[in-house]
Amino acid sequence: MIRFLFHSLTRGVLWTIDLIARLTGRHKPYNTLQIELTGHIAEAGVLGFLPFRRPTTPDLFGLTTLLRWAREDEQLSAVVLTIDHLDTGWARLQNLRRSIQALRHAGKYVLVYLAEGGTQEYYLASAANAVAMAPAGHLTVTGLAAETMFFKGALDKLGIEAQVTQAGQYKSAGEPFTRTSLSEPHREMMNSLLDDLYDQIVEGVSATRNTDTATVRELIDQGLFLPHEAQEVGLIDHIGYEDDIPHWLESRGRPEKTEEKGRAAAVNSAESDPNLFIEAGAYLRRRGRLMRRQALRYPPARIAFMTVGGTITRGETETGSDGIQSTGSNSVIRDLKQIRENPEIAGVLIRVSSPGGSGLASDLVWHEILQTKEEKPVIISLGDVAASGGYYIALAGTTVFAEEGTVTGSIGVIAGKAVLHGLYAQLGLDKEILTRGKRAALFSDYLAFGPAEQERMNSEIQSFYQDFVKKVAQCRSLSYETVDACAQGRVWSGRQAAARGLVDRIGGLEEALAELKYRVGLPDYWPVGVERFPKPASLLRLPSLLRLLPLGGRVHATGWPWERDRVWAILPFSLRFL
Repeated sequence: MIRFLFHSLTRGVLWTIDLIARLTGRHKPYNTLQIELTGHIAEAGVLGFLPFRRPTTPDLFGLTTLLRWAREDEQLSAVVLTIDHLDTGWARLQNLRRSIQALRHAGKYVLVYLAEGGTQEYYLASAANAVAMAPAGHLTVTGLAAETMFFKGALDKLGIEAQVTQAGQYKSAGEPFTRTSLSEPHREMMNSLLDDLYDQIVEGVSATRNTDTATVRELIDQGLFLPHEAQEVGLIDHIGYEDDIPHWLESRGRPEKTEEKGRAAAVNSAESDPNLFIEAGAYLRRRGRLMRRQALRYPPARIAFMTVGGTITRGETETGSDGIQSTGSNSVIRDLKQIRENPEIAGVLIRVSSPGGSGLASDLVWHEILQTKEEKPVIISLGDVAASGGYYIALAGTTVFAEEGTVTGSIGVIAGKAVLHGLYAQLGLDKEILTRGKRAALFSDYLAFGPAEQERMNSEIQSFYQDFVKKVAQCRSLSYETVDACAQGRVWSGRQAAARGLVDRIGGLEEALAELKYRVGLPDYWPVGVERFPKPASLLRLPSLLRLLPLGGRVHATGWPWERDRVWAILPFSLRFL
């Protein structure tokens, strides 16, 4: 009875707010949604200048929700996206690209405007019905490149020796410190990954721009285009300024014999059927109130949405102005226990976008997810990178989703230390070490590992590696031999990983959420409340207050991570668009 009264009161308040907005002219009619995608698209919510402010831009989950609402909104006939200087990863691009394609399949006309663009921007834009570009812009679609920097030469000059032991022939996280070039297994792995990701670009552009893959490859090899050149080869459809957007929208579906005739036709059409634009922020607020009002008609349902990003470490999660910097095992374990103990939360969706980190921290989080899965479904959505320790924790999920381009796997570990004896000698520094216990100085930066110590470290990481492989085999229902064959520290694209049984399905946040609804017994259309973890910062929490202090108020434990965690499961390289 109390819940019924509360829902009735809430529904009345929301209805009153909408009525006042209509009477005061704040709720103007619309048929075209405008969205700006610029800069960094965060996995987790981004804080404003002060901790108590709302996020300055929607994160990936918010953008996915926005595009789904637009797809289902009968008032909308078109969506305009302005894309400029994106700084995002491959999986996030594919998540958004799929949402744009879903808009088109729902009958919405999607127009993308580029001031200029590179491979990232164009790959996303190519999913639209039409692509427009500024007259003075440049289109730079040059492909993919992977870079690995090697530090051994610099370390040699400084008198520093990196002693690194690895488990897995492809586990190359230590190579930058011990080599000056790629090893053959590392080169083989990177070429295989780049081949598949490059094929995904070619296949995606070919499908949505209605051209063959050979032509797309030729265009990427050409790489650099002025706007009129890009239009001539069919990469873009319009050239003009942002104030030309209404004309392009009005003339959609009509053949344009010349720009002047097309514009004249658009002006005449605009008089009878003008475009009524609404900005993304206003649309989110307005549509959000409508969705909350509609949700009150259904029995309440809540899920948890957790983000695991950055390096996985022991301790607390650290966040910055651009999202999660590192995920602390203590924070994740505490949040998962809270989720398990909350009877109102039906299940949890965990977004993993991490290159790994501490082997111990990854194992602790893996165990906690397993415990949570015993009580509630846990669906895993892999982001740009879910490798090594990041993949380790994802194993515990009920179902694991990856994008085709998610960097996945790297089932392997490394251990080691830096020996600074040569550097100290160059600086005229000496150390005298007194010990009690044969191996008391094992991790001293002044003494190198001897043969016995090196053998012991190798034995330790081999043990961890074998345990890692066993857990993959157990969680993925594969044999040890099958996993070991595709482990060895090797990374795969998401679709390569799916072919090898390392993930369950190809998909992004929306597909993972639909699976979670199914697991908890809800149809896909059923509205759910989403509780986020880690919790957004509050001004009253100590970490939020510390952000206002110089240097962000960070308090670090003494020593480097290598001194606290001997075995690391982490990815060594990064992929970037050129």
